[in-house]
Amino acid sequence: MHSADEQSKSERILALVQELGVLRPKDLGPHHIQAEYLRRLCDRGQLKKLGRGSYVLAERKPSFELSLALVARAVPNGVVCLQSALAFHGLGEANAREISVAIERRAAKPRLDFPALRIARLGGEAFSGGVAHHRIEHVDVAVYTLEKTLADLFKFRNKIGPHIAVDALRAALAKRQVDMLTLQHYAQLCRVERVMKPYVDALHRGVS
Repeated sequence: MHSADEQSKSERILALVQELGVLRPKDLGPHHIQAEYLRRLCDRGQLKKLGRGSYVLAERKPSFELSLALVARAVPNGVVCLQSALAFHGLGEANAREISVAIERRAAKPRLDFPALRIARLGGEAFSGGVAHHRIEHVDVAVYTLEKTLADLFKFRNKIGPHIAVDALRAALAKRQVDMLTLQHYAQLCRVERVMKPYVDALHRGVS
């Protein structure tokens, strides 16, 4: 038998998870509920724990969107970037097990068991520019715009492979999803305008 108090707290937690999408133990503080109740709800099969300190409703299926939400809750100042941002924009393969996230250059490295994090460090406007906010799985998720993502792919081409950057640019231009002036702005901001220009010129001509 569960006490009325325990029942009340359990119901409040389940309502919170529904509202927030992904629940972190610190979310319980303002409600004066101990984290122990999370374990009990997991034992009862009403919640499930994904990685360290992230809880979702038990029926939630793993997905790329859920992984983006998990990262946004665990790394509140981060921005989804590179291949993950590309996949979000419908131009790359969505990998739910690994999410690329940008953090400020001097920020402490975030830790998350699931999904794995691929960290990109950026500073100044290269970090703060081109951020768009999307509601995903009830969570506010910051994702770089497509033009900023394309510039970042060229900026990090030596780490991720130049073919990924070029293929992404070709696909985006072919779908006519790119605002060329905006792309030029972010290419300048990321200091890759000279590197990108020959590809942009050749590929843009090819789809014009």
